[in-house]
Amino acid sequence: MKPLLKILRQGVYASIQDRGRFGYRAQGIPVSGAMDRFSYEMGNQILNNPANAACLEIFNGGFELEALSDHTYVLTGAEGNFSINHVKVECWKSFRLKKGDILSIKGTIKGSILYLIPQGGLKVESILNSRSSYHKANLGELVTAGSILYGQEIEPLAYTRGLMQEHRPQFENFMQVRVFKGPHFELFTQESRISFLHDSYQYTGGNRMGYYFKGEKLSLQKKKNIISEATQFGTIQVPANGEPIILMADAQTVGGYPIIATVHEDDLNKIAQLRTYSKVTFCLVED
Repeated sequence: MKPLLKILRQGVYASIQDRGRFGYRAQGIPVSGAMDRFSYEMGNQILNNPANAACLEIFNGGFELEALSDHTYVLTGAEGNFSINHVKVECWKSFRLKKGDILSIKGTIKGSILYLIPQGGLKVESILNSRSSYHKANLGELVTAGSILYGQEIEPLAYTRGLMQEHRPQFENFMQVRVFKGPHFELFTQESRISFLHDSYQYTGGNRMGYYFKGEKLSLQKKKNIISEATQFGTIQVPANGEPIILMADAQTVGGYPIIATVHEDDLNKIAQLRTYSKVTFCLVED
């Protein structure tokens, strides 16, 4: 293995992720994996990496890293204040770090999640067929100040590669998200169903397990016990307070709250990149 980077300063939160841990939901183990799969997958394509290469997923910034060797990288996902030795670095375009360089990821401006992907991917132990971290079950490595990230010796790209501006995602503070009806959609009052599909909901915070939203309260026609149902990345649950929760990549595999809807797979990256106080509206689509 080749030492690539040392974490000099730890920011909000970061973890090592790949496409996810599949085939273990029956045992209660979440899929995990990259929250914004588009940004993750496009970053690997830019570097000609294997589709499942592991990377560093960073929330909101606050990180500083020292290059321990010469290597090629790309940053994808959120826009923000990123620099090499105080010189601005552009997202969505490959760049070279030389030994001793300092990469600063100070903060995000649009979107909230950033992917730092090395050419060849990060080299970490595979657990249950994945390198993705799921820290609640002690799966994967912790990323803290002093951590060293490893990669592999690989012939550097012959030229700079990137994604053209018009193909890069735009992360807005107000967006529409497509959803499918959930198994309990019809159990909600008509007023709640109308509110859910016509009013906006404000993102108030969350983590890799779930994002919390505030808006018009949603209620069932009558109180009843709900048999626990399978859940997934994108499931929209409504707890007793009537405010929806969207389950994210590290979410539990089953849940007992009523499920009003599920986010369309192609819009999960939009949800993942929400910033606090951003607003969404939900648009119903048929199966």
